[in-house]
Amino acid sequence: MTGREHQERVSSADRLVCGRLVDDVIEQVARGAAGVRDQHQRGCVHCQAALADYQRRWTPLANLAAETVAAPDGKIDQLLRRLRATLAHPDYAIVPGPDGALRIAARVIMVTARETAQQVPGVRVALGSAAPDQDPAVIAGVAGTSTAIEITIAAGYGYNLQELSQQVRTTVAATIQELTGLTTVEITVIVDDVLP
Repeated sequence: MTGREHQERVSSADRLVCGRLVDDVIEQVARGAAGVRDQHQRGCVHCQAALADYQRRWTPLANLAAETVAAPDGKIDQLLRRLRATLAHPDYAIVPGPDGALRIAARVIMVTARETAQQVPGVRVALGSAAPDQDPAVIAGVAGTSTAIEITIAAGYGYNLQELSQQVRTTVAATIQELTGLTTVEITVIVDDVLP
């Protein structure tokens, strides 16, 4: 079988939204390299969210592996199933609760991030371009209870852009946590314009 034939046989459930193989991302986390990102991962909200969520979910397995006691039968398979389950619905974050799970659509995170960013003093407007089914100013990647966000803004003239970007990050992350319970692992702010 050629490499291309193998690639075509890999189902979309085995890939992140951006096209990266789930097994490659899990392997990266398993070898302790979740924080070492390649060029694609540094700019991809889907990879960023998956790496953070997998790292958090992998920690119990890593702790278990560090123990001298053998893992109970099926425990590793159970943890691997949980890792894979975080990407069963790439358009939704899953927040477990005592009465079941809450599914939060990525578009809800996008709208929340945009509306929150626009309330930060110095942000004139959230703007940009994205796919037709996405908020035009924000891109959000979700995996399990983690999200990574990229937001494009226009700043008011005279504001320190670094300080403004940090304020947007802090405010958006706090609002997402408060309203959804999700952990925002990374927020990229792009200042696309400065308006008078």
